[in-house]
Amino acid sequence: MKHVEALVVGSGAGGSTTAATLAAAGIQTLVLEEGTRIPPGTFRQFSQDQMRAQYRNRGQLAALGLPPITYAEGRCVGGSTEINSGLYHRPSAQLVQSWRRGWQVEDLRIEDLTAIGEAIEYNVHVSTFPDGLPPASSFLTRGADNLGWRSAEIPRWFRHDTGERQSMSLTYLAQAQRFGAEVISDAWVRRLEIVRGRATAAEVVHSDGRVERIGFGTVFVCGGAVQSAALLLRSGVRRNVGRTLSMHPTVKAVAFSEAIRSDPGDVPVTQVREFAPDMTIGGSATDAPLLALALLGTAVGVDRIGAYGPDVGIYYAAIRSSGRGRVRVLPGTRDPLVTFRLPAQDLRRLHAAMGRLLLVLLAAGSDRVVPSVHGGGPVTDRAQIPAEVSRMTRRTVDLMTVHVCSSIPMGENRAVCAVDSHGASHEVEGLVVNDASIVNGAPGINPQGTVMSLAIRNAEHFLREQGVSAAAREFR
Repeated sequence: MKHVEALVVGSGAGGSTTAATLAAAGIQTLVLEEGTRIPPGTFRQFSQDQMRAQYRNRGQLAALGLPPITYAEGRCVGGSTEINSGLYHRPSAQLVQSWRRGWQVEDLRIEDLTAIGEAIEYNVHVSTFPDGLPPASSFLTRGADNLGWRSAEIPRWFRHDTGERQSMSLTYLAQAQRFGAEVISDAWVRRLEIVRGRATAAEVVHSDGRVERIGFGTVFVCGGAVQSAALLLRSGVRRNVGRTLSMHPTVKAVAFSEAIRSDPGDVPVTQVREFAPDMTIGGSATDAPLLALALLGTAVGVDRIGAYGPDVGIYYAAIRSSGRGRVRVLPGTRDPLVTFRLPAQDLRRLHAAMGRLLLVLLAAGSDRVVPSVHGGGPVTDRAQIPAEVSRMTRRTVDLMTVHVCSSIPMGENRAVCAVDSHGASHEVEGLVVNDASIVNGAPGINPQGTVMSLAIRNAEHFLREQGVSAAAREFR
């Protein structure tokens, strides 16, 4: 049986940063990724081809409930960082303080996360557009300005000199490999073996059907909020696992205007932050399949999708939900069952979010705006907004999310937390969770920057516990 010092399950924002931190310090590191390796740039971003190749279940996932909430996961080397927009936020002091108080997360300081974040931003080239905003972003900015609402360009990991998105496969995972980490793709970890309270080995199923056992000193589970929880549950680790799933329920609307000039392979980078962190308005990718999904149940329908061109754009409004979801594993199935209960107060807040979304898109100069609601019709005047918003019920609203987290909460409050303040399991030795699963509650921002900062923090803590010095955070 093969044996390594550190086994990292997953290669996304948590797994790649964990692997790079460990390998750079001289720890023998093996990364297992369920998906395949696809070089960046093989497919246009957000295209149907990319969904088939790099998304789990071709992008068709849902948290069941009334209403159901669709979401997406990356399933490839680099994880969801290969398929998303790369928008980057630092965690706020307010967010960190809420974790310390509500979940008893110890040794968590905003100063430490900020220092880690600065290194991350250097390594992945977090930046804004050097020559002004693209039209679809400027469109939303104009709407916010006309209403007197605060908006901002959100930076992202992108090299504007080369035109390359700086996903994990090009940055932190590549750094891990430079320091000797091994990456095996097409390898699904079915379960972890736990002997006398300690995780000792992983049962790995390869794409050719071969089953292999790999031993380890410590396993870092970094498969994302849904898959990490499912792996622990399949392994018999159940206490406080998969019961506190959080997300940002999101409504959408389609705006029509010659000023939008949307790029089907990119997303707008402007966000309306007037109501943040409880509510955020921004732009989504507007490729033809996504546009068809947004309009499918509306009165406008999809008959003329091919004729719209770049004069349409999908925009969204997301809220911080007080609801909670569940991750469950079912006998004989590989994929977990995900459910989410949307509280009545969140449905009311989504009504407000849709109203504000329609208002800002009209203020930007839209000829018409179509809310993504069953039976929703074109809105051309502010006076129509209340009637269109009233169409939103649990059975008619079309909800989605791109930020799923908090399935394995972190902290010293063992009544609710599955892992300690640095991601180590309260129940099982040699088991660390280090991804979006430990981001407690819906943060109100894109959580990737937070996930990366926490993962590096926790990996460096592990090294100190082993008596090993961490390497410099910035790539050389």
